[in-house]
Amino acid sequence: MDCTGFFECSGMIVGSDWFRSLSFLLGVTVAVISVLTVKATAKRKQSADLLFASRADKELMAGMRCLAGIHERADANVRAYARKDQGGTEEAKSIRYVLNHWEYVSVGVQAGIYDEKMLWNASYNTLVGLHRNARPFIDALREASGRSTLFQEVQWLAERWDYLGPPVKKKRKFTRLL
Repeated sequence: MDCTGFFECSGMIVGSDWFRSLSFLLGVTVAVISVLTVKATAKRKQSADLLFASRADKELMAGMRCLAGIHERADANVRAYARKDQGGTEEAKSIRYVLNHWEYVSVGVQAGIYDEKMLWNASYNTLVGLHRNARPFIDALREASGRSTLFQEVQWLAERWDYLGPPVKKKRKFTRLL
């Protein structure tokens, strides 16, 4: 390199092909990282919105309590609510509402709309317990309709989370911030 001063040499470097290529590559890398970061943040926001909306959904909460109550009663059979003559009862409607909600959540997880880890941490017990309690209902619906795909997405997510196990982590004690 034949240059006499700092500015003359730096101008030659900045104007070189390899410097332009390196600058372009750096710009593309920053853009890709930015897009991935925005996407991850959007997934977490969607998940948080879903969690807050679920807690405010009175019909969903009532359906969860209904299904748990049916499961707890010794004289109740959740399979019975899958029969056509029971399909219009409030209990059957509540069970279907809860299962449909989780079916949509599962589809959202599979499509990458929701942050699965965040939902798993917040809703593991809810979904795995729901699936365990509703499984006889789902099986009876499938048998009656001849459609083995009914609520398959909620089953997939519940079995996946059950396989992963509960998100047990020992929390650290708080330390003084200031």
